[in-house]
Amino acid sequence: MPVSKAQQRAVSKYMKENYDVYQIRMPKGRKAEIQAHAETHGESVNAFIGRAIAETMERDKAPQRPQKAQTAVQDTTQAKERPTEGIPLHTLEQRIRRTLYRYNGTIRKDRKSGGYTVVYEDKTLTFPDFAALLEYAQRLDKG
Repeated sequence: MPVSKAQQRAVSKYMKENYDVYQIRMPKGRKAEIQAHAETHGESVNAFIGRAIAETMERDKAPQRPQKAQTAVQDTTQAKERPTEGIPLHTLEQRIRRTLYRYNGTIRKDRKSGGYTVVYEDKTLTFPDFAALLEYAQRLDKG
């Protein structure tokens, strides 16, 4: 059934009163990637972008950990044993996503268990925690 002009005006008025509108621009091809990512997490693009903004703002509110003294970093054996120490979690997640993207894989996080699932076209891998996922991604990078 067609929507009446009065209904269109009412919806338009409601939207103006209750929502702000932002327009974003990104390189060609990125839109489809974002849509696919949102779909794998069972949400709309708008919900995904809103969640990404909210999570980033919340993370940015957290007090920054003080930087370690330069002398502590000089020990190269410690740095080799823990190559990801001091790197923010979101940066590590982005590295993992880029690595998996090169192999046509995507990542999903199970909010209930805290585990991760890597999905390829022909297989699905499950990881119990972020450390296991990170180890897998590092092996992919090396191999």
